[in-house]
Amino acid sequence: MSTDIAPEMLGAKIVEWYRCIVARDMEQVITLKNEVERFVETTEIHDEKVLSFYSLVMFRYQLLMEDFQKRKVAFPDLEIIRDKDFYNDKLLKFLYYFVHGQAEFYQGRYKSAIRLYHIAEGLVNHIQDKAEKAEFFYRLGESYYRIDQYTFAVAYIEQAIDLFEQQQFNKEKFLNCKLLLAAINTELSLFDKAEFVYQSVLSEAKAFPTTHALVLRSLGMNRTRQHKLEEARQYFIQALNTGDHRESVAGMKSSWDLANILFRLQRDYKYALSLLQEAKAKAESLNNEEYIVRCSITETLFVKGGVDETLLQLMKTLEEHELYFEYDEMIEEIILYYQERDDLHKAISFTILKKLQTLKRSYLQTFSDEL
Repeated sequence: MSTDIAPEMLGAKIVEWYRCIVARDMEQVITLKNEVERFVETTEIHDEKVLSFYSLVMFRYQLLMEDFQKRKVAFPDLEIIRDKDFYNDKLLKFLYYFVHGQAEFYQGRYKSAIRLYHIAEGLVNHIQDKAEKAEFFYRLGESYYRIDQYTFAVAYIEQAIDLFEQQQFNKEKFLNCKLLLAAINTELSLFDKAEFVYQSVLSEAKAFPTTHALVLRSLGMNRTRQHKLEEARQYFIQALNTGDHRESVAGMKSSWDLANILFRLQRDYKYALSLLQEAKAKAESLNNEEYIVRCSITETLFVKGGVDETLLQLMKTLEEHELYFEYDEMIEEIILYYQERDDLHKAISFTILKKLQTLKRSYLQTFSDEL
C-alpha cells in the first residue's frame, strides 16, 4: 500500500544519490539508486519539482552506466519543466540542459550538444559542487574535440583538470581529461607529446580497469595515426582483454580498430572478419550511425574489394549527420587503401573529394560567422 513521504526527505535522498553519481562512488550509487527507486515506487509523491529532479538524476545515472549509449533508455520527456514555475530553479535548469546535451552528444549531434551545453554554462556558477563543474567542462571540451575545434576543447579541458586536481577521489576523471588532451595532440600529429602523456598516466590508470583500457586504446590510435600498425595491433588486443572493455561501447570501437588494422596488415583474415562482424552487429543494435558507416566502409574495401558508388554513399551519410571529424578519418582510410594498391586514379579522386569537402565546410563556417 502506498504512503505519503515528505518531499524534503525524498529530495535529500536524491541529492545524496546525485552527489555519489558525480563522485563516481559506484557502490553508493547503486545502493542509493535502489533506495530512491523503492521510495518512488512505494509512496505517493505529489511534488512535481521533486519528481522532475528524480527524472533528471535517473537519466544522469543511466548516462554514467552507458545505458543510454546501449539504447536501453530514451531521453525522458522533461518538457513539462519549461511550463512550470520551478524551471527557475537553477540546479534543475542546469541539469536539464547538461543531460540533454549529453544525450545529443551520444547520438553524434555534437553541435547540438554544444548549443545545449552553452545554455548550461550560463548557469554553472550556481552549481556548488566542484566535481559537477569539472565534469561539465570536460564534456564541453570533449564536444569541441569532436568537431575539430581544438583551441576551445583545450581551454575547457584545462578548466576541468584544475577542478579535478583539487579532488583526490576524482582521480579517474582527472586521468580521462589528460587522455583527451593527449588525443588532441595525436590529431595535431604531435605524437611524441601525446606519447609522453599516455605513458605518464598508464601506470596510474591500472587501478581503474575502464580507464586503463582506454589508455591502451588511445596508444593504439596514436600508433595507427603514425602507421605503426603492428604496435597498434598489440595495444588494441591488450585493450580488448582489459576489464570489461570488449562489452562496452568503447570496446565496440576497439573491435573495429583492430579489424581494420588486421585487414591492412593482411593477416588473420578470419579473425579480422569476425571482429568486424561483431562490431557492426553491435553498432546496428545501438543504432550508432558513425560505426555502422565505419564498419561498412571497411567491409566495402577489404571484403568486397572497393565499390566506389557504395563508398561515396557512405561518405555522404557521414556528411549528412555532420560527422565531419569521422568523415576526414574515413576518407583518409579510403585514400590510403587505394595508394597501397597503386590505384592512383581512385586515390586522387577521393583526395579531390576531401579537398572539396574541406572548402565547402570552410565556406559554410564563414557564412555562418557573418550571419
